[in-house]
Amino acid sequence: MTRTAAVLVLLLLASGCGWFSDDRGFFVNRSDDYIDAQEAPRLVIPEDLGETLEDPFPIPPVPAQENARFYPGRAPLPDAIYANDNRDAIRIQRLGERIWLVVPEAPTTVWPKIKQFLAENGVGVVSEQPGRGRITTEWLSIEDEPYRDVVRSLLKDVKSPATQDGRDRLLLQVEQGLRELTSEVHMRHQGDAGAASEGEAPADLDQFASGLVEVERRLLNELGAYIAARVAEQTVSMVAQEIVGQVKSELARDEAGQPILRLFLDEERAWATLSQALDNAGIEVLEIDRQSRVHHVRIPEEVLLGEEKRGFFRRLFSSRGGGDVPEVALRLTEEESGHYALSVRDRAGQSVPAEFAQQVLVLVREFSA
Repeated sequence: MTRTAAVLVLLLLASGCGWFSDDRGFFVNRSDDYIDAQEAPRLVIPEDLGETLEDPFPIPPVPAQENARFYPGRAPLPDAIYANDNRDAIRIQRLGERIWLVVPEAPTTVWPKIKQFLAENGVGVVSEQPGRGRITTEWLSIEDEPYRDVVRSLLKDVKSPATQDGRDRLLLQVEQGLRELTSEVHMRHQGDAGAASEGEAPADLDQFASGLVEVERRLLNELGAYIAARVAEQTVSMVAQEIVGQVKSELARDEAGQPILRLFLDEERAWATLSQALDNAGIEVLEIDRQSRVHHVRIPEEVLLGEEKRGFFRRLFSSRGGGDVPEVALRLTEEESGHYALSVRDRAGQSVPAEFAQQVLVLVREFSA
């Protein structure tokens, strides 16, 4: 062995194994880089280019991994993707007198399709408020004559002859759905007899008495069919990106570090949403305590794992003294904001493993609509 080779061997031995395992050696370990990942700064457009520069291929928002910071020792498993036959269907939902359209697309793509639907039916838009997701149409005068567009034809069919002389307009509101990358479209019909002035529109559609419920139901059905037929081209509205921040559900952690699902809904709809999700997911409900806002349920392993059945439940609960399918309590708790948080506990009210709780909450959210 030459003197040079011997020196190199000694240097390698002195450097230790760290050269092969840390972030400065030959083999860089990037397994925990995601913990320190930061969003890159926004692109600054030079002033001399003006404001005409636009992104020709805008990218819709991508859902972030929930609660990644709670797993510092390893990368968190991705949330399960649940599906049923109606997951990608456009459908109308009803709760009491409330009715709305659920679309499996982000508000940024639903917004331009609604405007295109109105334009193709010859209905002008007089007001747009993207921050509130609001679109207000012009006033329409319905007369005793045949119409070729859907909107005026439905108004003429539903309105009684005594009220056909009054004017009508539509108030539409686009909101983010309970599931990620979904939207809700709410609509109210307003007659000029119910408006104090032409420019006035109610701030909250849920608190606004409908003029003609049948018009809203049938027009939402027509709008849903229009979107489902993909008549309008798939476009992304940059203006409607303001709607994306107005979430209806959020996975978070409580003060004890346990996962919770926040539902930014009133009590009636939060309770109905939970009940519908359990029914859609095929979860067995053992007992319901409406006064305490609790569902006692039994969740079979195949509900979370589908056809894979890899023993996820058994691994999580083996340390708790049993491998049987657990019975859990899903409790809705009112928060100071007036909204509700859904938590997962065992039948004794004790905490369950955090990953299992999050899996159940994701299941509820995915089957909520």
